[in-house]
Amino acid sequence: MTEEFQFPAIIRALGRGKNGSRSLTRDEAEFAMRSILADQETPAQLGAFLMLMRVKEETAEELAGMVAAVRACLSEWSGASIDLDWPAYAGKRRQPSWYLLAAQTLSRAGYRLFMHGGGEHTPGRQYARTVCQALDLPVAENWLQAQQLTLHHNLVYSPLAHFAPKLSHIIDMKAELGLRSPVNTLVRNINPGQARVSLQGMFHPGYQALHHDTAANLGDTYNLVLKGDSGEFEVRPDSDSTLLVLSPGHETSLTLPKRLQRRSVRPEAPTLEALTDLWQGKQSDPYGEAAVLATLTPLLMVLDQVDLATAEQKAEQLWSARHHQ
Repeated sequence: MTEEFQFPAIIRALGRGKNGSRSLTRDEAEFAMRSILADQETPAQLGAFLMLMRVKEETAEELAGMVAAVRACLSEWSGASIDLDWPAYAGKRRQPSWYLLAAQTLSRAGYRLFMHGGGEHTPGRQYARTVCQALDLPVAENWLQAQQLTLHHNLVYSPLAHFAPKLSHIIDMKAELGLRSPVNTLVRNINPGQARVSLQGMFHPGYQALHHDTAANLGDTYNLVLKGDSGEFEVRPDSDSTLLVLSPGHETSLTLPKRLQRRSVRPEAPTLEALTDLWQGKQSDPYGEAAVLATLTPLLMVLDQVDLATAEQKAEQLWSARHHQ
């Protein structure tokens, strides 16, 4: 990347009207994000950049450039070798966070997971950090501790603010700007623990291909992308789901068939009790258990490099044995 880029030129490229504006190249997007992370932009430039990108809508090439800048600015990873990077930024609106029981099941089986999230500003939503605390899963208090915890625990949660505070601040600017920004999208592709498998969940279907193409643009090895419940990586068991899978030399779209034949009546709000009761076996929940198994299956398919039927069988085995591992 050359040093000739200037932030006003970046804004001009994005904002010269419907006939004169254009998307950024990957190098331009990387320069812009490097400047932002280094606090070299003015508040006016930051606001203009974020909103022009929001109106235009980011491309995979732009996202790849911005993610590359973030990855280059992260301190060298000193934690354990991570199997699965799990971004959890959306928060659950109606159903409880069944995906966290899937994550906990994987961790009990010996897989190492790193989960991260932020932007917990929507009232009434159930966020990963709250659930991790309720399930007694380690929540890091700073970035160094987050890495150290992975040496002793198979599932660790870290707030975005610990490893990318500027991005966390930008996400929180939604209240000031009134709109989300490209940062809400790109944080799902960061993979701060350099896991061998990354995943992204989102609510809007159009972002599914965007995340998938961004991962491919970045050269990520294994990646899964899902339009999940409330925007988290959680398979809805009462409807068919489309899963995009990236692996060396292959890009595949799979249909995950529904496990429940009838649409579930969705609760008014998610509760922690529903999660803890199902995990401990105190209360049955057909929807919750189906959601856990449906979420586990494609993850095991990629983690173990097996077919979907074999992964489904193993998911059921791991779930049944979750208290004996």
